[in-house]
Amino acid sequence: MYRIAFDVNGNDNGVAAAVKASCQFLKENDNYEIILVGDEALINNELKLVENVPNSLKIINNPNVPSDVKNFHKSLRENTSMNDAIDLVAQGKADAVVSSGDSGTYLACATFKLKRLQGVSRSAFMPLMPTVVGRKFLLLDVGANIECKAEYLVEWAKIANVYARTLLNIVNPRVSLINIGTEDYKGLEIVKEAAKELKENKFINYVGYSEPRYLLDGVADVAVIDGYGGNLVLKSLEGAILSFKNLLKDKIMAKPIRKFGYLFLKGAFQDVAETLDYRNVGAAWLIGLNGLSIKCHGNSDSKAYLGALNQIKLVIKNSVLEVIKKELNDKPHE
Repeated sequence: MYRIAFDVNGNDNGVAAAVKASCQFLKENDNYEIILVGDEALINNELKLVENVPNSLKIINNPNVPSDVKNFHKSLRENTSMNDAIDLVAQGKADAVVSSGDSGTYLACATFKLKRLQGVSRSAFMPLMPTVVGRKFLLLDVGANIECKAEYLVEWAKIANVYARTLLNIVNPRVSLINIGTEDYKGLEIVKEAAKELKENKFINYVGYSEPRYLLDGVADVAVIDGYGGNLVLKSLEGAILSFKNLLKDKIMAKPIRKFGYLFLKGAFQDVAETLDYRNVGAAWLIGLNGLSIKCHGNSDSKAYLGALNQIKLVIKNSVLEVIKKELNDKPHE
């Protein structure tokens, strides 16, 4: 029996989506238990709407959230649902933790309680991203580290390489560094240093630099960048996709003949929307820690949460954390 600790207090829209996703996941996976950590009264209110609540759904009552998300030291000491959920993993009572609470607080608390893996200097946020060719890629770091060193980029590439083999079902993932150009002489010194080391690493299929504008074309399976740049890339891609969808809708609705034409193309538009829907992946992994930890959007719906839970299932099934520990300790090249 595998156990997932789920901090349900962090969602902007309440606990309903987390409860719905958890029940659906458990009905499809009888070898899992989910421990909902949050306001028990609110959780039970939502469970009244669920038919046949799984017996493998457990509740730990803790209605508290961090009182000051800017004060990480205070957040570490507070009695919150986030801390309780992370503690379950730290104490070996759960195999993974999920939260959609404040990112900075989650990063600080998870790092403090779970500790970084040996050979890892910094943890990083890593979401699965869609592409227009139907396959997905891993993007990291998207905000955990504003300042970066070459060694961080290399470490993240090694870890993401293992995740990609499992989450993307690829034997030899293409690993790339995001840069302002594909030429070797371009970019910051830390990027050039990381590129040199990745080229020499026999365990990494390093394919060179990638420009952000080509990421949605599926040019890499793992795209690595510092947290500042990665966050800008992430928000730019998400914003561009949303703006395009809204613009297309406005243009279609502007003229009657276009509305008529839409009836024939509705299926194609829905396929595009589904392909680029972030809710199909639902979350960002917090990698580099001695425990499985995933962060969901603050406005996640049940579809997004279910995507996160299914990612956890894949990672646990393939013993990703154990593989990462082994590969981090292997010599990168002879």
